[in-house]
Amino acid sequence: MNKKGFLPYCMVIASLLVGCNNNETKKEETVDLKNPLLAKYETNFEVPPFDLIKDEHFRPAFKEALRIHEAEIDSILKIEDQPTFANTIVALENSGQLLNKVSTVFYNLNSANTNDTIQAIAKDLAPVLSAHRDEINLNPELFKRVKAVYDQKENAGLDAEDLKLLEETYKGFVRSGANLKDADKEN
Repeated sequence: MNKKGFLPYCMVIASLLVGCNNNETKKEETVDLKNPLLAKYETNFEVPPFDLIKDEHFRPAFKEALRIHEAEIDSILKIEDQPTFANTIVALENSGQLLNKVSTVFYNLNSANTNDTIQAIAKDLAPVLSAHRDEINLNPELFKRVKAVYDQKENAGLDAEDLKLLEETYKGFVRSGANLKDADKEN
């Protein structure tokens, strides 16, 4: 491998190792395991099997990952118990792992080793992923759960790491506009 080809490869591997999460979602077991993006990576350090990944794997992988993430969010919304750090914030943080896994591989390849097909997929995916994020960040019921936990943060007995996660989650919703509807009602 020449120096030009080695650097993008190293960048992809480094970004994957930095962002890797060993917590696999149980739902991954129900997906099309013939698609290497959806299967558990059986490689050293769980590096994506780039030799098996083809451009045609990305669209179905994103479709399945989005479906699973939506189901994970729906399961949080169906919890009848009072919102807690564990059943809301941790559950939200752990959701979307398959989508993150597919996105990481795709966008690293799009940056380091792109082609016309990958660029076309990226163009088509941009509004879909944006709408998906908006569906989550602007979901009033989900924000209501996050806000309920945030409002009780002083009494929750959270350590510094959990408190930081709670604050960042809450700020993420607010910065995305989740609080705007309430502000309109007050004026």
